[in-house]
Amino acid sequence: MERLLALGDLYTQHNDRIDLLFSGRAPLARDAYVTSSHRLERETLACIKTVRQQNLPAIEPVTSAVVRLTQTAYLAGGATRYLTAAQQALPADNAEAQRPHLRRGFGQYLQLARELTALAPATIVTSATQIATRLPQRARSTTTAPSLDTAQRTTLLEVAHGHVAVTDHYGQRAYGHTVPVAVDVLLHLEAEGLVERESTTVPPLFPGGPSRDRVRLTATGIRVLSTVIDCFHISGPPAARPVPAPAAASTARARR
Repeated sequence: MERLLALGDLYTQHNDRIDLLFSGRAPLARDAYVTSSHRLERETLACIKTVRQQNLPAIEPVTSAVVRLTQTAYLAGGATRYLTAAQQALPADNAEAQRPHLRRGFGQYLQLARELTALAPATIVTSATQIATRLPQRARSTTTAPSLDTAQRTTLLEVAHGHVAVTDHYGQRAYGHTVPVAVDVLLHLEAEGLVERESTTVPPLFPGGPSRDRVRLTATGIRVLSTVIDCFHISGPPAARPVPAPAAASTARARR
């Protein structure tokens, strides 16, 4: 579980770097994006291999989780190819790299690559949640988790998804993509050494605004979340009961 959670964080960092380039808040690093994307593909395949070595039962939701991880690896490979094309399309003077255009040349390839990895953090963390429910005891983390309430566990999960970025060093508000994230909860988790801020690594919410800080799990936070992540698993809805065919239903009414 720890390796999957760390992988989700790598994808979040990769996506943030591309977003900063689009916003004009980061200098171009010619080889960094291709190298990063290639690493993501390699690490995703390694995680899939590790999961399969656990001899998990070939049942839902485990099988679907492995399929989604495999798809993520293929998408990372596609992103690598687009980023390679972007590198080759970059003008010699790097002028376009200052604010890439989304519909031509370098910027278009960059945007296509970004779209392929956009959902990777959430996909990986969701897959980890589902796999954790069937993980054998020998493969589980031995970390002693501190006592966490529901809000703290949920916030750790949101951070793992790459959903939390903040401004003003928690001074006013935290922004979560799917659920509200309370500042006091973030401060508590930071004091416990479970999360940390990476300064000015997320584009502003609006043009001309300040860059935001990405909130990330620390190594300890990853270990702690891995011990409680299976509590987030939600079973699928109950199977629907069969409904009589229209003709049969009409016949039943006629016999009354």
